[in-house]
Amino acid sequence: MADQMKVPEIKRQISLMSLGAVMPEINVSKLKRLCVEVPSLELQRHFATILESVERQKARHREHLDTLFASLQQRAFKGKL
Repeated sequence: MADQMKVPEIKRQISLMSLGAVMPEINVSKLKRLCVEVPSLELQRHFATILESVERQKARHREHLDTLFASLQQRAFKGKL
């Protein structure tokens, strides 16, 4: 959550780089000057582990929902609802 608070700072940096046009002129050299904090490798790996776990859970839930839906369909077509 604390990292989200840094987004306004990044926007401010980009705004200061723009030339005041309707479409700010941002090029690679300007973007390379941006100061963006990168989480530690340990924190990135921790996040990746959590994300993988969530994705596995989502896959299991999808499988269960597919099974339940198939069962419900079968009962509906047999008139057992």
